[in-house]
Amino acid sequence: MRAKVLVAVLTIACLPGIAPAHADEAPNLFYGYVQLMNNYIGRGLSQSVGKPSLQAEIDVNPGSGLYGNLSAVHIGWIDKVYPGDSVHIEVDGVIGWREKFGRSGEMKFGVLQMQFPGRYKLQSPPVQRPDTTEVFGYIGWNGVSARLNYDVTDSFATPDSRGSWYLDTNANWPFADSWNLGAHLGRRQSRGRNPLTGADNAKQFSYTDYKLSIARGFGLGTSLTLAYSWTTADPAIYTLNGYNVGGRHVSVVLEKDF
Repeated sequence: MRAKVLVAVLTIACLPGIAPAHADEAPNLFYGYVQLMNNYIGRGLSQSVGKPSLQAEIDVNPGSGLYGNLSAVHIGWIDKVYPGDSVHIEVDGVIGWREKFGRSGEMKFGVLQMQFPGRYKLQSPPVQRPDTTEVFGYIGWNGVSARLNYDVTDSFATPDSRGSWYLDTNANWPFADSWNLGAHLGRRQSRGRNPLTGADNAKQFSYTDYKLSIARGFGLGTSLTLAYSWTTADPAIYTLNGYNVGGRHVSVVLEKDF
């Protein structure tokens, strides 16, 4: 059923005439990329638990108006949190509205559905699947951007965590020829209490994350990014099989746009 919803989202976004391009822009319905990474860092955490990962994403209507987005990435954390599970892919679908302004301004808002297809073993006590739905708002201008994601369901199988949010801020500075410096500051704020233990989700799962990066473009839509990231996440909570997913990480990302 969820797969049919994602297909419907992309089908709607592809309908002609919904989102006309600017008069000075050539029509371009699709944009996408493929990334090969030594370590997939998402929201400051190693989602692949220190292992290499591959990600692919396609955006339907990169211009102003109604747009859709579909991505898939290899992950490894669910199997470590819940032994016996076999879940290696995260699939994200977005439906939203985007407006571009000025020469580099962009605003957008929409709904993000994160799904984790795979084989799940019955746990004791039982746990829910980590599928999560968020609403988001974004604004960016001249290399500076901010995005707020707000959970309208429980967050990644954490009980009573509806209302958790993640703030993602970024700044980018192009320099020299085809080089770019980047800085990121993020904040994950969890909500609620575990109904079985009474533990405060905010104290256990909230953290701030940071990242510094340098990227080099090589033409033909190819780039290489080197990044250093770290967080304030509690190692006692965010260590999986001896690996601190919220620790200090160096990541290398090779990207090909199309």
